Amino acid sequence: MTDLDPDVAALLDRWADRPAMFAGTDTDEGIAAARDRFADAMRETVRPAGAGPEVRDDGPVPVRVHRPADRTCDALVVHAHGGGWVLGGGEIYDPVAQRLADDTGAVVIALDYRLAPEHRFPVPLHDVLEGLAWAVDHAAEWDADPARVALAGDSAGANLVAGAALARRDRREPVVGTLLVYPPPDFEGRYASVRENGEGYVLTAGDVVACSKLYLGSANPKGDVRLSPMRTELAGLGPTIVATAGFDPLRDAGRAFAEALTTAGVDVRLREHPALVHGFLGLTGVVPAADDAVAALHREFAALLGA
Repeated sequence: MTDLDPDVAALLDRWADRPAMFAGTDTDEGIAAARDRFADAMRETVRPAGAGPEVRDDGPVPVRVHRPADRTCDALVVHAHGGGWVLGGGEIYDPVAQRLADDTGAVVIALDYRLAPEHRFPVPLHDVLEGLAWAVDHAAEWDADPARVALAGDSAGANLVAGAALARRDRREPVVGTLLVYPPPDFEGRYASVRENGEGYVLTAGDVVACSKLYLGSANPKGDVRLSPMRTELAGLGPTIVATAGFDPLRDAGRAFAEALTTAGVDVRLREHPALVHGFLGLTGVVPAADDAVAALHREFAALLGA
C-alpha cells in the first residue's frame, strides 16, 4: 500500500484538532460554521488564482465566468463545485475554476447552484441542468462553440455533472469530455474504502453520511439514477476522466464507476492518486503532489477538448 504523501500528513497533523467537515451540521448554526470552516481551509491551502471571474446573475443560476490567461480552445467548460451539496461555491472556488481555465485554455463557467439543506435534492441538480443550458445558449458571448461543451466537477459537483452528461447524452448532444474528480456516483452501494479511510483523512465516513442526509432530506435514493448515475445505462457518454485519491472514503465508488463506464463501452480513463486525500484540488498551494496531480488531470482534459 502506498504511504500517505508527507505534505498531506503534515497538513493533517496541523488540522488534528479541527472538527470534522460536517460536525454539528444538525443545526442551522452548525451548518453556517461548517461553511466557514470549509472556506477558511480552502483559503489556507489552495493555490491563489491569477485573475478574477466575471459574475453573472442574469440566468437561472448565478455563474462565475473564468477566462483563461491564454485562450487556446473554443470549447465551453461548465463546472460544478464540491462541498457535499452543502458547502463551497462562490469566491471560495474561484482558484479551482480559474486554474481549470488557465490550464485548458478554455472559458470555464462555474455554476453557483443552490445548496442543501435549504435547497435539497433535486434542486442542485436542476440548477446545474438549467445553468448548463443557459451557458450553452450564451456561448457566443465568450466566443465559445456551443457544439463543443465539456463538463467538470469534484466530489458532489462530480455527481451533479455526471447527471448533466447523461442528460446531454439522452438529447443526442454528448459532451466532448467530462472530468470527474473523486466522484460519489452511487448512493446505494457499500464500499470498503469508506471503512478503510473513514477517519483522519479530511473527509470522514461520518461526513459522508451527514452530507448525504442533508442533501436527501426525505427523498429515498433507492432506484433513483439521478442520485446514482453509475446505476443507469451509461453507453453513449463522451470521453470521461475519473480521478480518485487513495486515502479517500469515496475511492472505491470512483473505481466502480470507471469500471461501469468501461463495461458500457465509454472511453474512460481512471486516474488514481494513491498518496492523496479527498479534496486535493484545494490543496495545490501546500501539497506539491496535489498540484502535480491537478496539472496532469488538466493536461489530459485539455487534450479531450482539443486544446
